Amino acid sequence: MSNGARHGLGVLTGLVVTPVIALCLMYSTTKFTDYFRYFFTRGGEDRWIGAALVLVAAVLVGLAAGSRLSPLASLIPGAAYTAIGVLWLASPRFAVEHSGRDLLGRHLYQGYTTLAPYGIFLLLGVALLVASLAPSRWKARTAAGPRYGGPPPAPMGPPPMHGGQAPMGAPQPPPAPGQSPSWQGAPQYGQQPSSPRPSRPVEENRSEPPAGRGSDDEPPGEWTQMYGGNRPT
Repeated sequence: MSNGARHGLGVLTGLVVTPVIALCLMYSTTKFTDYFRYFFTRGGEDRWIGAALVLVAAVLVGLAAGSRLSPLASLIPGAAYTAIGVLWLASPRFAVEHSGRDLLGRHLYQGYTTLAPYGIFLLLGVALLVASLAPSRWKARTAAGPRYGGPPPAPMGPPPMHGGQAPMGAPQPPPAPGQSPSWQGAPQYGQQPSSPRPSRPVEENRSEPPAGRGSDDEPPGEWTQMYGGNRPT
């Protein structure tokens, strides 16, 4: 994903989670207030509804502040909540008069007027703004993988002498036809290299007289050549 597409997705995420987080917090605050005010006469359904809404808001805040998303996903709600918190601190009368009671309704208005004066929106907004300041979230993510098609790594050590063994990491030349690879004849660890055996002199072929040949120089007959021995008389 390109860096522009990532920031566009972050803007969309920020615009969606900003009202959803605020609505969950305001409605859950009203439910918790009603439960603790009327817990003797009512059941405990209000607290479980409020707890579920708080968990939803917490999950959305964590996703917006996560490092995988664009920082705009946390910058947009952080700027909105910070502006609301500063407004209630700088001009509380104006904030109360323009709190939108008719627009929000009883449940949301009660939660809004409970959270905003105590700085809850200011706390949440500053936390999201700080999460957006990380430089690593603004940079494009590049996959740091091996570069294929590059040159092979340089061999280790000096170049080998003529007829010597190639250094570590260098490609080994293929053995000649009828010759075993160089690693088969190398001595193992703890063994002494064996000295070459002297070649034995080739003995001269001494012709021996064939069996059945007499002392005379006449060649043996056909019977002797075929069956050996003396021919029966």
